[in-house]
Amino acid sequence: MPETEVKETDEKIEELKENNEKEEKSRTVKTKRTSSRGKVKKLEEEIKKLRENIVLQKENYLRQAADFDNYKKLMNRETENRIRSSVENIILEMLPVLDDLDRTISAVPEDEQESSILDGVKMIRNNMKKTLEKFGVQEIESVGKEFNVEYHEAMMMLKDENYPSDIVVQEHQKGYKFQDRVIRHAKVAVNKLDS
Repeated sequence: MPETEVKETDEKIEELKENNEKEEKSRTVKTKRTSSRGKVKKLEEEIKKLRENIVLQKENYLRQAADFDNYKKLMNRETENRIRSSVENIILEMLPVLDDLDRTISAVPEDEQESSILDGVKMIRNNMKKTLEKFGVQEIESVGKEFNVEYHEAMMMLKDENYPSDIVVQEHQKGYKFQDRVIRHAKVAVNKLDS
């Protein structure tokens, strides 16, 4: 074979190799594009799932934060109620002492009203009353007021022409409110005129 033919054959072989390499590169690029598209799609799906997860986590966090806030409020209310109940119980235990002091003062005969012992008892009673008032305890006014089941407990009915019907005419035991809530109803006698 002449040298030119060999050269041409070599050139054709080279050309075929180059074409083959180009085709292979083209196939590789297409494969890479296809696989890149697949990877991009997978990544987009993963991003979508992560975003959905973030939304769910945020909702869960907000729900838990609201639950915790409600729990704190409930605990605060319960604590306040326990404290209020404890203070109320202490006050209820002190009221009979105040009643005894009132009875002691009213039991002293007229001729002994200027006694220093009576003055001491009055002073103790006034100090105790002021102390209770500092904590929000108030006496319920009864005599001369219209009977009200929220504040009064009727012990008896009387007939007194000096008062209209359903008016409290006597108080047998004082009633008290603690922070605008009745803790002991006043025990009273109510006027009832025949109609």
